[in-house]
Amino acid sequence: VAAFAAIAADQATRERYLTFARDADEPSVQVRMMAFARSMGWLTAAQEQTEFVRMLADRLQRNLVGRDEIDLACARGGEASQEPALQPLLGGALASAKVGNAAVLACLGSPQARARVVRAVTSEDAGDVAIARAYLRHQPLADAAEVRAVSGAIGRMSASDAQVRALETLAQQRVSDPESLREIARMFQLARSVAVQRAIAGILIRADHRVLGQAELARTLKQHRLKSPDGEDVINTFADKPATL
Repeated sequence: VAAFAAIAADQATRERYLTFARDADEPSVQVRMMAFARSMGWLTAAQEQTEFVRMLADRLQRNLVGRDEIDLACARGGEASQEPALQPLLGGALASAKVGNAAVLACLGSPQARARVVRAVTSEDAGDVAIARAYLRHQPLADAAEVRAVSGAIGRMSASDAQVRALETLAQQRVSDPESLREIARMFQLARSVAVQRAIAGILIRADHRVLGQAELARTLKQHRLKSPDGEDVINTFADKPATL
C-alpha cells in the first residue's frame, strides 16, 4: 500500500507517463494506457473519460477515424456524448464526407450522425460501407422504419458490387419486418445478377420463415433462380430441400 501510494504521488513520473500515452499511435493502446494510469492513481474516472474524449476529438479533427475508433466509441456508449470537447466537432463531422467521423458521433448518441451512417449502407464507396457495417454490429437497425428505408434504397440501386455489399450488410441485421422481407423477395424475382440473387438469398434464408412461408420462399427461389456459373450453392440447396434447413 505504501509503495502504490508513493507511485500515485510521484507527479514527475505521472506527467512523463501521460505525455507518452497521449502520443500513442493506436487508439486502443492509448485507452489501455489511460486505464492503467487510473489503476495507479494518476487519473480519476472523470479524468480518464476526459482523456478518452480528447483522443477522439483529436482523431476526428485529423480525419483519422477507422474501425478501432468506432469500436472504442461504441463500447463507451453515450457516456461521452455531452463532453464539451466534442460539441464544436458535431456540425463539422456531420457536414464532412467522412462516414467514420459520423460513426464515432453516432456511437456517442448523435441521432443525426446515426442517420448519416445508415445512409452509407448504400454508398458506392466500399470503405464507407465497411464503416457502416462496423457501426451496425454495435448498434443495429433500430426499428422497422429504418429497415424499410434501407431495403427501399437498396431496391433503387442498379445491380452492382455496391448493391451486393449493401445487401450483405443488411443480411447481418437479421431482418424480421414483413414489409421489408416481401420487398426483398420481389427484388430476387427481378434480379438479373447471380451475385445479387445470392446476396438477397442470404437475407431471406436467415429470416424467420413464418413471415414469408418456407414452402413459398423455396418456390420463389427455385422459380426465379438464375443459373449459377460455378455449380450448386446454398440457394439450390434451400430451394430443393427446404425441409432440411
